[in-house]
Amino acid sequence: MATKRQPLRRRQIGSEAEYQAWSETFTSGYDFFGDLAPFGLVDDRDIQAAAKEAWTRLGARFLKSWQPTDIRETPWALDEFGAP
Repeated sequence: MATKRQPLRRRQIGSEAEYQAWSETFTSGYDFFGDLAPFGLVDDRDIQAAAKEAWTRLGARFLKSWQPTDIRETPWALDEFGAP
């Protein structure tokens, strides 16, 4: 018998799953792959509104592992919100 998959709950804020979900948005400003949908963020307006708060919580951790690319020298969130 298959088990019912539990959706991610709000209490998982700060988890590894949330960090991974925000990584693409911190880089580009958009959630191209719908990684934030399990956290209730599906609309671009909602994502943009929640990004600043997520950046203050997860930004320092993100910057430790972020590497510049030939397309972006700094992540979008750093340009938009400044240092976490």
